[in-house]
Amino acid sequence: MNVSSIYGYNPTLSLINALYPTSSVSSLSGVSDTSGISSLLSPTGVQTSISSVGTLLNGVETLGSAAQSLAGLGAFDARTVTSSNAKVASASAGDGTATGTYTVEVRQLAQAQSLSSAPQTSSLTPIGNGAATLSFQFASGETRQVALGSASNTLPGIASAINSANIGLQAQVVSSSAGYQLSLTGQSGAANAFTIGVSGNAGVDSLLAYPAQGNSGLTLSSQAQNAEGLLNGTAFTASTNTLGTATPGLTLNLAATGKTTLSVAPDSAMTTTVKSFVDAYNAVQTTLTRLGSENSSLGLSVSYLRSLLSSAVGESTSLARIGITSNANGTLSLNATAFNAALTASPASVESVLSSPATGLAERVTSLTDGALSASRLLQLAVPSFNSSSLLGTSGQSWKYSYLSQLGVLDTPSSSSLSSLFLTEMLGSATSSSANGATSKQFLQSLLAQQAYNANLLSASFG
Repeated sequence: MNVSSIYGYNPTLSLINALYPTSSVSSLSGVSDTSGISSLLSPTGVQTSISSVGTLLNGVETLGSAAQSLAGLGAFDARTVTSSNAKVASASAGDGTATGTYTVEVRQLAQAQSLSSAPQTSSLTPIGNGAATLSFQFASGETRQVALGSASNTLPGIASAINSANIGLQAQVVSSSAGYQLSLTGQSGAANAFTIGVSGNAGVDSLLAYPAQGNSGLTLSSQAQNAEGLLNGTAFTASTNTLGTATPGLTLNLAATGKTTLSVAPDSAMTTTVKSFVDAYNAVQTTLTRLGSENSSLGLSVSYLRSLLSSAVGESTSLARIGITSNANGTLSLNATAFNAALTASPASVESVLSSPATGLAERVTSLTDGALSASRLLQLAVPSFNSSSLLGTSGQSWKYSYLSQLGVLDTPSSSSLSSLFLTEMLGSATSSSANGATSKQFLQSLLAQQAYNANLLSASFG
């Protein structure tokens, strides 16, 4: 068995190997032939049971976390949206958005007006003489003005003045092989189309007036327009390409002209969370069953714990309505299709069954993993089955001290201090009332370390 595959590094194992090299068998006091060692290392004996208890502890921890995730799902009316052609349009859906299929036809995308000036040989050469006033008239009816000082009549100066005015326009100087140009871009939507009038400086007027007079002024690069299209046959229009719809909670994100189909469904993360819970629950039931078959002394305890788990599941009819069924062997099965159908029909009903704060499945299982299935309770049930006869076939000793004697600790002059060390380090969790899972695992880890140590002895001494 690969101990490290179940647990992490154990300092106790290092101490054992340091105290008792594998070339010695003196620590196996009371064992005079290989039959005792073979019994100790039997794959169907205590080592297998210890491994199963370790697996159970890990499984219960996973189940507790899965139950907490189930309880923390929140609104069961969360939605996800998929698009048959995301290059045309995608969408987002808020909680409670009506599920179903939506056809989208994008006939026109929203865009902003963009203007460009004639190329200039230098970006720093003054344009005309003196100050100027730029007057912007928007299609919405709004009028805004920007003042240019006598020292601001260069391309960078004009761009800076327009940007500083915060009138919804972005100005920048761009360069190309043709020279330097001033580019002006507004906001998307037909209402944001604009014209420009210039007064006070004839040179600036000749460069920036729009609509242009003759061959002077700015030229149009793109026209401001609204997005237009159909949603399930109903026309829509918007100044941007992200728009709300007549369906509450559904928001479209338009990307190109064309057609696509949107499918609104319950959030797939919910199904994933429920499946993780079912898998964790089944793992614990399966491990309990295996542990009972490996160690007959745990039969009644295992049956009791399995019955507690089954009781925590509750009334099967309610679960069946949301796609979760109980099997004859105590495990659960999830029908994802039926679960999603239940979410679509009544999110509140699903929430009531699974994550109601007082009576939901998650709450009942959490109470169990914190109680009868907690690490300390499980060890109280399991540890007594690892008695002295299970470990060495001896009798008349406390199982704890029989365990220590296998390591040679009680047969050395320094037995007092070393016994205290091992009892504290390795056995403390077995007698502690603490529910600390890490300490409980340390105890099982030390037992597995002892088994690995004895395996080394067997290999070195008996070939």
